[in-house]
Amino acid sequence: MVDEEVVATKLEQAHEYTNDLAEMRGLSKEEYVSDIVIQRAVERTLMNLIQSCIDLAQHVRAANDLSSGGTAKEEIQALGELGIISRDTRQKIEEAVGFRNVLAHRYGEVDHDVVYEVLHEDLHWFKRFQQEVAQWLRDRRS
Repeated sequence: MVDEEVVATKLEQAHEYTNDLAEMRGLSKEEYVSDIVIQRAVERTLMNLIQSCIDLAQHVRAANDLSSGGTAKEEIQALGELGIISRDTRQKIEEAVGFRNVLAHRYGEVDHDVVYEVLHEDLHWFKRFQQEVAQWLRDRRS
């Protein structure tokens, strides 16, 4: 059984991280690329945001007795299979999981231009993820 409090807590965390990142979008690309402290803050906050989405997905998958695929991307896929998130949202969050792996494990050099682009172009996907999960949670309660 899904623990709605766990889902709500993870949604709140994702919301906070998304808002934090939105506040960091005011910098120009030149300012961002030249400020290692801001880069680290953005990267860490992105990792935390993506991890909160993964944690939420793991909880829902386990609560629905779906077997774990063993990867974070497969956890996100489970939300799509359950009809909780749309196909487009699922695909974008799956891409984000791969991006988190690059940031967390430093596979090669992190491309700060790409991180800047994600910060400015992709936050709406995390908002959409939160909205879709929140709608699913509301529907369960009715």
